[in-house]
Amino acid sequence: MSSPDFSIMSEAELRAYVLKHRQDKAAFEAYLDKVHERPPIAIIEPEDWNEERMEQVLDEIKRRSGHG
Repeated sequence: MSSPDFSIMSEAELRAYVLKHRQDKAAFEAYLDKVHERPPIAIIEPEDWNEERMEQVLDEIKRRSGHG
C-alpha cells in the first residue's frame, strides 16, 4: 500500500489523515512541516502591546482555528 501525497493535502486534510493513521510517522512529520510553514499570527513589540491589540490577536487565533 502506498502513502498518499501529503504535499498536495491541505493542512486540515493532513490533520484528519494523521488522526486516523496515528502510527504513520511520515504523515505526522508532513503535518508538522505544514504547521511550521504558517505565517506568525502577530509580532508585537512591547510598546505596542495593549488590551485592544491582545483582542485582535485572540480573534485571529480563533478565526484560524475555525472557532470564530
